[in-house]
Amino acid sequence: MGVVEYWIVDTLENKVTVCLLNQGSYKQTVFIPHQRIVSQTFPELTLTIQQVS
Repeated sequence: MGVVEYWIVDTLENKVTVCLLNQGSYKQTVFIPHQRIVSQTFPELTLTIQQVS
């Protein structure tokens, strides 16, 4: 489908998983509270988990 990046926001576990397409498979990076969520697609974002959940 060509989705380069997607996020899984888990409000129960209080974490965000960013999945980035890399050579046909997705690399997952998990962010926990107080970490800045890093997006390769939108590098200008400065969000934390508290702001997206």
